[in-house]
Amino acid sequence: MKMVGSLNRSGQLVGLLKVGALLYQVTPGSYLGQNYGRILKIEENQIVLREIVQDAAGEWIERPAALQLQEESTK
Repeated sequence: MKMVGSLNRSGQLVGLLKVGALLYQVTPGSYLGQNYGRILKIEENQIVLREIVQDAAGEWIERPAALQLQEESTK
């Protein structure tokens, strides 16, 4: 999964994610990934999210994460 761009739709940024050969549009509030990630903010060059994971003691904690914009290489 990688961020490949963003669109400005009615004043709100929409993130573009590529998973395999499929392209998805995501907005703040959408869920993302395997660690119960929820999108907090979309910027032109990254998607900021909060994930819920278990720490070493087995407690569930929230951690910040981000997907950075990935440029497509042309071949």
